[in-house]
Amino acid sequence: MDRDQVFAYLYRTYFGEGTKEKEEIAQLPQMLEGCRLFIDAGASLGQYTFHANRILSGARIIAIEADPERYAELAKNCAQWQAEGRNTITTINAAVGDGTERVRFFVTHSQISGGFFPVTERSDAYEPIEVPQVRLDDFHEPGVRTFVKIDVEGGESRVMRGATAHIASGETSFLTEITWWGDRERGTGTFAFLRFLHAQGLRISKVARRRTSSYLLVPASRGESVLPGYLRVGPLLLATSLWGRLVPRRVRLWRERRLNRDRMRRLAGT
Repeated sequence: MDRDQVFAYLYRTYFGEGTKEKEEIAQLPQMLEGCRLFIDAGASLGQYTFHANRILSGARIIAIEADPERYAELAKNCAQWQAEGRNTITTINAAVGDGTERVRFFVTHSQISGGFFPVTERSDAYEPIEVPQVRLDDFHEPGVRTFVKIDVEGGESRVMRGATAHIASGETSFLTEITWWGDRERGTGTFAFLRFLHAQGLRISKVARRRTSSYLLVPASRGESVLPGYLRVGPLLLATSLWGRLVPRRVRLWRERRLNRDRMRRLAGT
């Protein structure tokens, strides 16, 4: 696929009727109630930024994307959306992690999203580049109700470890994808990530979708037990984690490539 084909595919994926995030987006008005700061970590072309801008009024929106090609499109979109909305939108070309030094980031120049490391079951086209790195805590505003969407292709543990001020404040909620492959560069899997979230006192709630990898993390109230939420989603996350650990790579590769071909065929028919 050339660049025009890739972006046509991404626009249909993110903004078309068949978007897989339809249920999450439908719940955004409720999730963003009282929000004054919205951070889109791993914004790509700005799907969540677009909807947050339509829902919020007088808020600050920060859209962060590491892939330079996607960032250029994001910045163009956000300039238009800010003119149409009632919010201030800032775009940042950087990877969201737990440090401030420049970092290696892998891009694919395709419809497959990049990340801190290759996921070789998904693509053979990963290419390393160097990009700035920011932390969510760089944008923490005490006393400001904040909502963060996280989609960083296995880097979610790094993003949350760079958000300790947000977590400690009790004023920030997070909608994060939890990938089955975890952080392959650091060897941090799903359950290490969940142990960290549990220790931070975040309550985990599966977003209402029959097949989902997106989870809503909210600060627990004083005296509230967070364990039930972890027990509820644990079996599904255990199954997906074991898929990445025990199933032969050739089987995972076959499935991931087939799923991608199926998505492309469905979108081509729309």
